Amino acid sequence: MSPKLKNCSNCGRIFVDTGLGICRDCHEKEEEEMQKVSSYVRDNPHSRVRDICDALGVKERLVMRMIREGRFVMDGVAIEYPCESCGTLITVGRFCDKCNRDLQAQLSQQQQKLAAQAAKEKVSGSKVIRSLDMGMKGFR
Repeated sequence: MSPKLKNCSNCGRIFVDTGLGICRDCHEKEEEEMQKVSSYVRDNPHSRVRDICDALGVKERLVMRMIREGRFVMDGVAIEYPCESCGTLITVGRFCDKCNRDLQAQLSQQQQKLAAQAAKEKVSGSKVIRSLDMGMKGFR
């Protein structure tokens, strides 16, 4: 497979993509920023994402990506960031407890609807087969 040329999503320069998604210079800069964030979080374990961004001048998406990648999984660290649904501050996962319960309820309702629909189709499908069988007997 030949290497592909791409534009860096950070700086716009053309580079040969090696799987990082950004050019080497931007990647090195990002790694330095991640080191700063990690040090800051070690010293301030109950920080909010906004506090980290304001203190270090880094982009929120960088800190959120680090959280999703599990880079802050250690005892005593509880970085607060907004729930993806309602914006309530949380320290784990993508959604707060209330939104998780709401999503579970919605999923459960959908599953019940699908099961009822499948049962209805199965019953109506068997009636069609029976009436076809009965019609076929008359032709013999």
